[in-house]
Amino acid sequence: MERFFLVTMVLAVLLLIVAADLLVNGVGLQPPPTQVANVLPVPGRPVR
Repeated sequence: MERFFLVTMVLAVLLLIVAADLLVNGVGLQPPPTQVANVLPVPGRPVR
């Protein structure tokens, strides 16, 4: 019975983490990894 309770609590915490992540980031708001390089600015010269 203790093992069942522990598994239930762990699954509940993981579900809350996923729900909070979706709430903050939204569904589909993150660009695909191939487009991340296009978003990052490239400096024309080194900054001193």
